[in-house]
Amino acid sequence: MRGAHWRLQAEEYGTPAQMSEILYKLAHRLIVSSPTPSYISIERFHLHLSVLIKLELFDDAHKLLDSPVGKNICATSLSCSELRREVWKRKGLVKEEGELAKKLVLEKGFVT
Repeated sequence: MRGAHWRLQAEEYGTPAQMSEILYKLAHRLIVSSPTPSYISIERFHLHLSVLIKLELFDDAHKLLDSPVGKNICATSLSCSELRREVWKRKGLVKEEGELAKKLVLEKGFVT
C-alpha cells in the first residue's frame, strides 16, 4: 500500500518537518481514496489511525474508532486499542476511557 510508503518516508530521520507533513497528507489522501477500505485488515486500520493522529485529525479518528468495525478491531488488536486510547486522551475523553476500561474489566471477569 502506497500510504504506508509515504508514512515511512515522513518518519525517516532527516526528513524536514514541512516535507513530513506533506508526506502524511499524501498518505492520508491515498488511504481515503483507496477502493479497499482501511477496516479490511488490522494493519490498514492501524496505518489509517496513525496517519490521522499525526495530522491531528482526532475527530475523524474518533469517528472511525466509534464505528462498529472500529470497536471490533480495537477489541482484538492491542496496537489499535493503544491508538484508540491516544485519540480519546487527545480529545479530552479520559473519564470516558476510564469508564470503558472498568466496564471491559468487569465484563471479561478480570476482577477476583
